[in-house]
Amino acid sequence: MKFVKVSTILLLVAALVVLSGCSSSKSAKETMLDAMANNQDAKSMTYTGKMTLNELSLPQKEVVDGKMPAVAPLILSMLKGAVINFHGKVQKSPARAELVMDMTLGSGDVKLNVSLPMIITADKVWIKVPQIPGYPMLDALSGKFVEIDAKKLAQEQGVGDLTASQNIGQDLLKALLGSLDEKTFFSEPKGADMNGLPEGQEADKFVRFAVDESNKDTALTAVMEKAAPQIIDILLSNESYMKALQLKKEQLEAAKKELSGGNTGKAKDAVDTFKKSVKIGQLEVTGGIKDDYLTYEGLNVELESTDAAAGGLKLDMHYEMSISDINKDVKFEYELPKDAIPVEQLQGMLGLPSGS
Repeated sequence: MKFVKVSTILLLVAALVVLSGCSSSKSAKETMLDAMANNQDAKSMTYTGKMTLNELSLPQKEVVDGKMPAVAPLILSMLKGAVINFHGKVQKSPARAELVMDMTLGSGDVKLNVSLPMIITADKVWIKVPQIPGYPMLDALSGKFVEIDAKKLAQEQGVGDLTASQNIGQDLLKALLGSLDEKTFFSEPKGADMNGLPEGQEADKFVRFAVDESNKDTALTAVMEKAAPQIIDILLSNESYMKALQLKKEQLEAAKKELSGGNTGKAKDAVDTFKKSVKIGQLEVTGGIKDDYLTYEGLNVELESTDAAAGGLKLDMHYEMSISDINKDVKFEYELPKDAIPVEQLQGMLGLPSGS
């Protein structure tokens, strides 16, 4: 269930560690950095959004070489063109989050509609079993929740405190964004110039961070020379961060030595190779701020490999999320399940090894 673990972390981070804003007297970068703390401190919020995967493909060579499961091409073909509408709520005390994903997978005449509700607390995760055509065993369980012991999962996989991921997101993003030049990467687009905003979306101010082919090399150089050493130091100074990311002190110290010691050339060669082998059509994050909080977040990503040896790597994704009811009492859609099925029981029914 590693997918569940990673997904849980990402969803909580996306809900709690997002861009927000402060006064208009601050620069765009300062607004973005200060905003992360604002929304992270919010005691509750409601969110709704949509993610569209226009293109998603990975090198076929990875499958041939056994570095990727043979079923991967089938999964990727279903994800291409996928549309995921989601909504949910988050509160800090007592810690609880709710996420409902309504997914349309596949394209053309072959489409699969799946609804996947999730409930997350400090020590438990519940996932409602969806109806999937062709899986009669799941039909018998449809409508029931599967329970995952998050603390036990973390202990088994050496992750440590999952909630540490919330602070990781803030601290590492500060180091990353702080390394980038204000005029080159940050802007404040006018609301009138914002196309495709959700209906009824309002904001006092918009802040945008953007990387493309014109500034890609500058961004990668800044990340390697400025952000990477800071990020490594942050991780080395916080054991809970290392556990959450499953990193060892020896790995981080070796990476730091490569960046600052005799292997600096090797690190630069790796960055130079990446600059030549990956084309960034667009990497753009836009935050809409109202009343000093983020009320909108948009992400557009277009990446493509230009390396013939890697061939086939493409990503074209659009993501947007609106946030409301900040610091207000939220009413959850689902009650905490009392008759949930332990995940180990479901794994046994599906013939999967425990802990997979």
